[in-house]
Amino acid sequence: MRRMHAAILATLTTAALGLHAGGAAARRADEAAIRQTIQYYFDGGRNADSLTLRKAFHPEARMLFAREGRLAVVPIAEYITRVGGGKPAAVSTDSATRRVASVDIAGDAALAKLEIQHPQALITDYMSLLKVDGRWLIVNKIFSRAASPARATK
Repeated sequence: MRRMHAAILATLTTAALGLHAGGAAARRADEAAIRQTIQYYFDGGRNADSLTLRKAFHPEARMLFAREGRLAVVPIAEYITRVGGGKPAAVSTDSATRRVASVDIAGDAALAKLEIQHPQALITDYMSLLKVDGRWLIVNKIFSRAASPARATK
């Protein structure tokens, strides 16, 4: 009886470790795909490239922010037209530093915190992403803009 219990326990432990290892690999693959989506966002913004920006966003996505204490909602197509300008820039003169501060994944939903440091301001983006048809896409963008410390003291 003890041997049978030990065998069952060993089988269950092996199965659990296998599931955990598979889960870790899937999580790494999801995080890499999310970071690629974020890179499309960064590259599209840096180069005023609407085609690259469109790779990052679901067509139904929205950008939301506070303007003078009121909620502003912008359809993502409008945002892309504003930022992307319709065609890629020949040479990027953007001096902003971009970084992914964090990525939090729960199943097919994720939240990414991004920081874009411009000479005059720090923009913090929070991107909500969903895995839709096997692809991670930004479905919601909210942001805050704060004057850079060097600018704030002048």
